[in-house]
Amino acid sequence: MWLDNLTPDTEPIRLLQIFTNPDTYIVWCVMVFMLGLLLGSFFNVCIYRIPVGMSVLKPKRSLCFRCGSAVRWYDNIPVLSWFLLGGKCRDCGARYGVRYALVELLTGILFLAIFLSVNPPGPQDFQLATLWYFAFAGLLVIGTFTDFDHWIIPDGVTIGGGIAALVAALVIGLVDNNPMLGEFGPFPVVRLFSDYDGFSLFIHLMRGPAGLGLEPGQMLWWEPLANAVLGAAFGCGLLYSIAVAARVFLGKEGMGMGDVKLFALIGGTLGVMGSLLTLVFACFLGVIAGGVMMIHSIVSKKTGYLVDDIAEPLRPSMEEQLQEELKEGPPEAGEDAQPLPLVDRLEALKRELPKQRRVHHLPFGPWIALGALLVLIFQAPIQSWLGRGMF
Repeated sequence: MWLDNLTPDTEPIRLLQIFTNPDTYIVWCVMVFMLGLLLGSFFNVCIYRIPVGMSVLKPKRSLCFRCGSAVRWYDNIPVLSWFLLGGKCRDCGARYGVRYALVELLTGILFLAIFLSVNPPGPQDFQLATLWYFAFAGLLVIGTFTDFDHWIIPDGVTIGGGIAALVAALVIGLVDNNPMLGEFGPFPVVRLFSDYDGFSLFIHLMRGPAGLGLEPGQMLWWEPLANAVLGAAFGCGLLYSIAVAARVFLGKEGMGMGDVKLFALIGGTLGVMGSLLTLVFACFLGVIAGGVMMIHSIVSKKTGYLVDDIAEPLRPSMEEQLQEELKEGPPEAGEDAQPLPLVDRLEALKRELPKQRRVHHLPFGPWIALGALLVLIFQAPIQSWLGRGMF
């Protein structure tokens, strides 16, 4: 066994190789997937609570949004519990949307895809940047679904995530000599190839350190942080320029500030080139989604789609409650009181439901997030194609 060959001099690096050793690789893949499922459950809490101003830590246990009963631990198993309970509360029968299970499953798949991309099978070291990439994916999941529900991306995701990206770049630069966080940044390419002409230097920048075959240790400790700072500044500046141009030339809001701040997180993680590629993918995906929405509007004769003013998961249970109250008949306030007409009572109860508004364009944040995840997961083949196919 490979563990028998450990010595005091080789132990640190060999312990890092545990994660990519063929004997244990499949085990770590399963554990990463399960970690994604568990954290996906927490991300559901964030998606629901943050936009309505609730703490994500108090109460610690999830509560039924109708009866208020705490969800039992054995009813809180990611994905599985939703199917075992039929998507309903065990106590009052309130229905939970299937999206709860889908977010958990999506997070598990994303974590596994990131692990496979960043740590392919083989005897190389575990990439410490993987830990930040997991957090990065989680922030994008939270931002995506809050944007779908409310057209907002919380500052904790964008600004807080951007600051965390810079801290992660600094820490990884100090403790790890592998340039994973600098794949799409100008360093150390500019430092090592400064005597090249402008066009050749640009090709080298697009290919990145891995595409150029640079060895671990050739990146200095401060260069991942420099790449993160430049990427965050470039990403925010790029989106802000688009927003200003839309306001000047079109006379309307073309880009929300939440999207602009989101690029601080993306640029701080993926660097300058990663930000640019993310925008390209996001525009492409947004055009496709807009086309699908247009076709749906024509077929259904309904323009736009509905957005809740409060969290989407509340609506099904409140509508069920409305139907139950209507079955009980109109209330009476005394012997001489006239029953409230059913149609008036119906309208009164409907006013208590979450308000919805119909919008005629899609939020851009989810497509930005999807584009960033594509760049992250497929960064190696993208760099190979950019380096050899385009130039």
